[in-house]
Amino acid sequence: MDPMTHPISDENEGILNLRRETAAIRAMNLPRNGFPIVFVPGFSGWGRPLLGTVNYFGGFENLPLILSQLDYNVIVVRIGPISSNKERACEIFAQLTAGTFDPPGAPLNLVQADFGINHPTPNPALLVNAETPRAVLYQASVNHVPFNWQWSDVNKVNFICHSQGGTTVRCLIELLSGMSDPNLTAFLGVNRQPWVNSVATIGTPHKGTTVTDVVNDLITPVGLDPLVDFITSCSFEARGDRVYDLHLDHWGFSRAAGQTYQQMRVAIAPAVNAWWVGRYNGFYDNSVRGINALDLFAPNPSTHTYYFTMSFCATTPFPKETLTAQEINDFITLIRYSFNPFGVLGVVLAPFQFLGPSARAALGWMVAVANNHLGPLGYFSRIPPPGNQVPRPDVLPLLSYPAYAMGGRNIPPTVAMPGITSEEFQPNDGIVNTLSMDGPMTGPVNHGSFAAQVAAGGLDSAKATYWHLGLNSTIDHADQIGAFTNRATNDEVQVMYMLLAELL
Repeated sequence: MDPMTHPISDENEGILNLRRETAAIRAMNLPRNGFPIVFVPGFSGWGRPLLGTVNYFGGFENLPLILSQLDYNVIVVRIGPISSNKERACEIFAQLTAGTFDPPGAPLNLVQADFGINHPTPNPALLVNAETPRAVLYQASVNHVPFNWQWSDVNKVNFICHSQGGTTVRCLIELLSGMSDPNLTAFLGVNRQPWVNSVATIGTPHKGTTVTDVVNDLITPVGLDPLVDFITSCSFEARGDRVYDLHLDHWGFSRAAGQTYQQMRVAIAPAVNAWWVGRYNGFYDNSVRGINALDLFAPNPSTHTYYFTMSFCATTPFPKETLTAQEINDFITLIRYSFNPFGVLGVVLAPFQFLGPSARAALGWMVAVANNHLGPLGYFSRIPPPGNQVPRPDVLPLLSYPAYAMGGRNIPPTVAMPGITSEEFQPNDGIVNTLSMDGPMTGPVNHGSFAAQVAAGGLDSAKATYWHLGLNSTIDHADQIGAFTNRATNDEVQVMYMLLAELL
């Protein structure tokens, strides 16, 4: 597949622009840096292929392998899927500095992980021997790095991050300054920010995502039983045997010798509650409020690093339509003893709909009525009202509900987003709000041409700026990593990764 000529949908302007930028940089004949590409998974990401076949990056394809066959060295870090950004950053640091990697398909091997001091775990003694999996190295077909390669000021990296992977690396780069968090002692005293050559983020919630508010409607502090069951099930087996490893053993989320499922569940329930309520987790860190805290912790990009961002939208505006005559007649039939011969009332009232509610307002009223009656029955959640955005028909079905719910969510009133209204923030890719993806509120974000800046001012002049490559409108949050997508979309996603690999 030639990424410069493969067909790309006109609706995916971001990939088309990435192609133009890559072609312009290629024409400058700049030397290839040869630094390894590090793939960083997002929230809920997994390490080893699920069920042995489903890769996080590529789905039933294998994007790291594809890039390695194009002579890129690719490292896939394996980090906590629902952990906090700081914990995930500590895992990345441990894996890249360990000086040892697993080849693809190898049995699980662990290395020491340093989560620092004053960690909020209820079981601080578990921090002493905390471990994280080795990263996986896909060696380039020709110019490969050895398996004892180690991250350093000479051995820099290029990060490609999906979703929360981007905010995790932002947190990591701040920690690499050596003076940001006195509790994370492994980072202190040395400025390692020059170790990061570039960062590309794909669907990253740089300004947070309102999907966490949707989740909070489903999981409340008084209704944590499903979460406790989930964590118990994922952590019941030994780490090498887990289908989906949460990397939260240092919180005490593991089975003691001889424990049954129910015994383990009872034992870890208090720690799960502390983990959830304490906000030292990925759910909070991805929220608009959590990213607001990250803005304070890491307000500025590194002056040593190039940044690129890519945006996606999988929703469309709710139709601005009024009720039809037939819909009015159908509603009238719900009224006991109504009299509407031959549906005449619908015909008479339909032309005057400009005086009445829109279809969305009528639906909102019906949802409100349903919630009023379901509430006294003890339902733990409310049906989300219709918003300004609805999912596109081609959205992965699992993402349709959050895409719909986020389409009506407002920005939390306690968070300031100057220049962005709630309605503008509602388009999304099923997990992340579209306007969140171009870069942090603290910026700087540039929607212009990276290549033009390099041509005018040299390579260094393009660092420390979030270069937004554009918006793609046929790709949802799962499509972005090639997971559970159709062949045509998967090919476009492969093109995107090939172009990013060359650009970095």
